[in-house]
Amino acid sequence: MKVFGEFEFDEKAMQLRRGGSIVPIHGQCLELLVLMLDHAGELITREEIRRNLWPDSNVDFEHGLDVLVNRLRMALGENSKSAGYIQTVPKKGYRFVKRVRFEPSGTEASTSVSRIRIIARYASIAVLAALLAMLFARTRYDRFVPHHAAPAPASSR
Repeated sequence: MKVFGEFEFDEKAMQLRRGGSIVPIHGQCLELLVLMLDHAGELITREEIRRNLWPDSNVDFEHGLDVLVNRLRMALGENSKSAGYIQTVPKKGYRFVKRVRFEPSGTEASTSVSRIRIIARYASIAVLAALLAMLFARTRYDRFVPHHAAPAPASSR
């Protein structure tokens, strides 16, 4: 889970949330967000964005990128005058300026705890089964293994 400002981005579910509510963001806008979060604080050139989002396309890239960045800014609640999340570096590219923290999501934490509990449960069952098997073997040992009488001491005459 990547957390920035009042947003959380769940990479596994590919969902952006604000205050617990899902922010509708799809397609290339979502891909652009992922790219920016992965390179937060770094300048991402327009060419890098084109290579990642439009690798084999001949669309009007310049206009398409401008529209895409504006859509992402709207989803993040930015207006054109504030650069709270995305900074434009004229004629170069963009920079995600908010600090991004990594936190385990609630599902990841609960999943690892439940896995540990399951493993502990199976381990305790295995130990109990081994103890019972040893106890059973010990109580039945005399039946399966005949006693050898110790040889009588030879008398010397």
